[in-house]
Amino acid sequence: MRATPCLYGTTHERTHAAMIHVLDEIVLAPAHLPTVLDLLESRYLPGSAARGLTLLQRWVSPPVALPDAPNTLWLLWQVPDAPGYYAMRAGIDGPALAFWSTVGSLCESRRRHVMAAATPVLPQPKEPCDAP
Repeated sequence: MRATPCLYGTTHERTHAAMIHVLDEIVLAPAHLPTVLDLLESRYLPGSAARGLTLLQRWVSPPVALPDAPNTLWLLWQVPDAPGYYAMRAGIDGPALAFWSTVGSLCESRRRHVMAAATPVLPQPKEPCDAP
């Protein structure tokens, strides 16, 4: 197992770290959208708050079901900071894993974008540490 950088070495740095936004991009047939949204509500959202993950918004594009084209479901999440992002990933539970496995079987593709506010100087790792 390789060492993972620990971000923001001091409590002060962790407290003032930038908010992290996570944008999930799920491309799927229009017929699968209701199933994925139901699974999101019933299996993923109940445990997401305990992992520090808050759903801010969900969108679908295009906003109509076309017979010959997929839709993209966009899920915008928020975690408090970079350490919170890694804690969220380390704290994934069985229902969340099952959700993503099922979504993977229903969608054409999916991507996760992890973003923070653009600043001239990005935070740097402080020291290596062991992380799951």
